[in-house]
Amino acid sequence: MAREVGKIQPQNSSRRIISNQSSSASNSSVDSGNSDKMRKPLLDERWTSILYTLVVALLYVTAGTMVGWSSGTFRRSNGPGAEPLALPLLDNWSISLAATPAIIITVTACVVHRCYHWIGTKAFLLTASLLAIGSSTLEAYGLTFWSASAARILAGIAAGIAFTLVPSYVDEFGSATGSSGPHRPPLNEILATAFPLGVLLRFAADLLPLPADPTVSALVWGALPTFAFVGLLFLPDSARFLCANGRVAQAAAILQRTHEPAAQPALQECLARWQQPGPGLVEALRRQANFTLLVPLLALFALQAFLGVLPMLFYLAGLVELAGEQVQSPERVATLLVALFTLAVPVSRYLHASQLQQRPVLVLSALLIALATLALGWHCHERRTRNLDLTELSSDWPFYCFALMFVAYAVGFYRLPGTLLAAEVADENLLALRTVATAVGWGSVYLGVRLLPVLLRTIGLGWVLWNVALVALSAAGLVLLCLPAQDEYAHKALAGGAGPSSMTSSVCSTGSGASPVASACWPCGSTTDQSTDAPQHYSYAGTRTPGEVIRGPELV
Repeated sequence: MAREVGKIQPQNSSRRIISNQSSSASNSSVDSGNSDKMRKPLLDERWTSILYTLVVALLYVTAGTMVGWSSGTFRRSNGPGAEPLALPLLDNWSISLAATPAIIITVTACVVHRCYHWIGTKAFLLTASLLAIGSSTLEAYGLTFWSASAARILAGIAAGIAFTLVPSYVDEFGSATGSSGPHRPPLNEILATAFPLGVLLRFAADLLPLPADPTVSALVWGALPTFAFVGLLFLPDSARFLCANGRVAQAAAILQRTHEPAAQPALQECLARWQQPGPGLVEALRRQANFTLLVPLLALFALQAFLGVLPMLFYLAGLVELAGEQVQSPERVATLLVALFTLAVPVSRYLHASQLQQRPVLVLSALLIALATLALGWHCHERRTRNLDLTELSSDWPFYCFALMFVAYAVGFYRLPGTLLAAEVADENLLALRTVATAVGWGSVYLGVRLLPVLLRTIGLGWVLWNVALVALSAAGLVLLCLPAQDEYAHKALAGGAGPSSMTSSVCSTGSGASPVASACWPCGSTTDQSTDAPQHYSYAGTRTPGEVIRGPELV
């Protein structure tokens, strides 16, 4: 019996060990499952990228309020009981206040591109938010021309920082991860809609009976940059900036927050390219080399301003009054026009879905602008020459012509020049050439804002609109004659001096011009040894030699 008991005891002990092991294994699996659930973010990659874009888009909304400031301010400058000052009668000081931010944006864009490699994108954007807050405060409490000029200068610097760095920063959030069509995150649409939304907010505020207290004004218009500043504190820094400073693992971890695991090969290519020093403005122009294509592309950004819509936003209420709109108040009509502009921008996404549609849409946009300005110019000419009593002639014809002009501009020339630039130039030159395009575009806006009141005094609104129609027809001819017709293939391979990396589509290209065939340029999963799954941990074997390029995180 003792032997039998002795045999049973080892069996029981072994059963206890097995049961303890199974229970510990089950507990460890439960703990690992709980830890995985705790590590899982609340938002997936798509919604994370959208949230990040909404935060930085607040800077674009703030820039829009800067543009819409002058339209209502000049009409209130004579006091509440006085008649609003006619647009051709504006003095040089008022015109200078309106145009100052445009030239400041031009200068700031060049300076920011020169310095952001040392300062960083996030630090620059935080600075832009603080400058916008200071601009709102000076604008509210300043009672002299010099305080208003300082406010406009600060607003121009903030807008210049945003226009230079935000587009490339948003591209890093995943706007070109190989998806196109309805499943692509609408990051570029959010960013493009934010600017006219800011103009709309400023115009709509002119219709509200807001108190004249400067504290209320400072709080209202300082809220947007304040929200942007708080949101930017929680956003990561630019992956491009981190790669340039050797923090590749941190950049890879940031990119994986906004990209699906299937985009891993493209992320590797992007990380490798961002470790190389970026070209300067002149060097990027020299590297691109294909000036027969680059010069027309940059000319489109100048035509954005000379088509008249952007300069008109600075004086829109006065222009509506000059055109003879008397059915509704000029301020209300200006607000309706900007509302149509704002709504047309996201709707135009469906017209830009294929690169085959972009060139015809651009030509059609120019032709519609020419038609609207010709009709409105003839209306103004008839009103001035055939009718002595201008108060007797009232119709909605100016509103319809302005509406057609603004909608056509929103569908075509507002976004497509930037889309074509991103599709045609080499990826490593894109940031520098975007900066050049920003400087060219806003330098042209400065000329338009300065010249518009002078031209209205000398030749009148009708002749100004007819000249805009000639510019629109010239823009249509430029698109037809100078831009490539084969839009299915991005002509980045034509750039002289571009390395093999420029042949590869990457996440840092703009998403608004993403082609359905762009994903075919990415490294195929069957031709690479790296897993397409997003790694959870990173380790770099060995040490990095001076000439070695880190390809990104590897699985442990």
